[in-house]
Amino acid sequence: MGCTSGAEIKQNSIIQMKTRNQDVVFTSTEDISKIYQFGKVLGVGSFGKVVTARMIKNLEKQYAIKIIERAKVKGREDVLANEIYMLQRLDHPNIIKFHEVYQNNQNFYICMDYCKGGELVEWIPKKYKSFHEQHIQGIMKKIASAVCYIHDQGIVHRDIKAENIMVTSKKEDGEPKLIDFGLANKFDTSHLKRLKSFAGTPMYMAPEVIKGSYDEKCDIWSLGVLLFTLLSGHLPFHGETKEELYDNIQTANISFDSAIWSHISGEAKDIIKRMLSKQPAQRLTSKELVKHNWFKKHFKNDEKNSSGLNNSLNSSVFENRSIYSLLKQNQGGAKFKKEVKTLLINQLNETELNSLKEIFKKIDVDNSGTITFQELKEALKAEGSPATYEDIEKLINNVAPPQTQEEVGKRKKEFIIKYSEFLASCIDERKFITKEKLSALFKIFDTDNSNFITKQNIKEAFARNGKQISDKQIDEMIAEIDPNHDNKISFEEFCLMFDNVGGVNKNFNEDGSMYA
Repeated sequence: MGCTSGAEIKQNSIIQMKTRNQDVVFTSTEDISKIYQFGKVLGVGSFGKVVTARMIKNLEKQYAIKIIERAKVKGREDVLANEIYMLQRLDHPNIIKFHEVYQNNQNFYICMDYCKGGELVEWIPKKYKSFHEQHIQGIMKKIASAVCYIHDQGIVHRDIKAENIMVTSKKEDGEPKLIDFGLANKFDTSHLKRLKSFAGTPMYMAPEVIKGSYDEKCDIWSLGVLLFTLLSGHLPFHGETKEELYDNIQTANISFDSAIWSHISGEAKDIIKRMLSKQPAQRLTSKELVKHNWFKKHFKNDEKNSSGLNNSLNSSVFENRSIYSLLKQNQGGAKFKKEVKTLLINQLNETELNSLKEIFKKIDVDNSGTITFQELKEALKAEGSPATYEDIEKLINNVAPPQTQEEVGKRKKEFIIKYSEFLASCIDERKFITKEKLSALFKIFDTDNSNFITKQNIKEAFARNGKQISDKQIDEMIAEIDPNHDNKISFEEFCLMFDNVGGVNKNFNEDGSMYA
């Protein structure tokens, strides 16, 4: 696995871990207490606990840190590595955001976004005095999009349930987020091989999982159980024992006989029937699911303006800037600057990013969680921005330039913009790149308080964030912004990357430090 739980871990080294599929993830041994300030306990489980936390150098944003005791996962580290691997790969507006991972001799630490609204089933009664089908439609559309996205990545969740959907805020702008990828796994996209592990929560388990031969469509069944429960207030299948429950899941028919269903649309009943088909071959795929007519249905007295889960977009969101100008502003510039901006995104809260999120959703017409070449082309055409095929190709490639030869080929083939890439590319530097933010970003790298960022510092920070970047690429990053060629980046040099930002570089001491 690259490390042994009994061995003393050398501080500030990068530890390699492997999943059961031999995928590699890297974790940092930096002292997490130097970076995060722990808060209240959110929950306790069999392997550890989840606590709130704030970055010591940036107390504005709260995080959730999952603390896993090493002793309790001894011999099963590959399972933990698998969860980290899944979280690092996923980038979608309605999937919990992974930030960093650390380990020491006692624990592993997985840092993610904190969802202040709590579990969906707790948030709903606090948010709505009366909860109707249109509200559930807004929630399910986003969760279905998240599931479609992970399936497109070749990943099956295997534990979709109400408790694994959190909401980002207690207020109206709360967004649903799919969490807990502890049971997630790769599946064979050719469908020649089937999954066999008995995994999931009994009440949400698909018939084929019980039988021991299944694929990603088990997630569609679980979503169907969730939708049925949200609409009716009770689960579709019951049993006094697990055996009876499993038998009913495999044999009993769903019923729409209760009085509540007389107020539910025919489209909703149809989508549930097609999600809860006993035969996986007859069940909707995730791509078919997001295109179902129920998600296109308009309701009378739809309270869209009162719900943060339903999006509206007006001209003020754009702040008089076109999509083309937002993306083009990122042309050129240091490679390291682009990486730093992705870390900046992680430090901003949901409210600060809301305008850009609305723009992203407007462009992402198919609700896939990514922006395709065609979607960007249509959005630019709609706003009247003159952009040729070559212009759009440059915009997409510039948002996140490929870092390996393998990625070069993949990028040419896919031509997509990922969610976080879009946010980082379009962030308004004039608004968010302040002295305080730059200082906090600098300290993400300068954890040893040397007042310089070294090659090892960069490698360490990337490892914590799940990025694998070669020594050669790091050397190139440093060379771009290191005028005196001492192979390290001072705070002044760091700030000069953002020299287009008014006021940032005007208050330096002679030693290169910045006035408080």
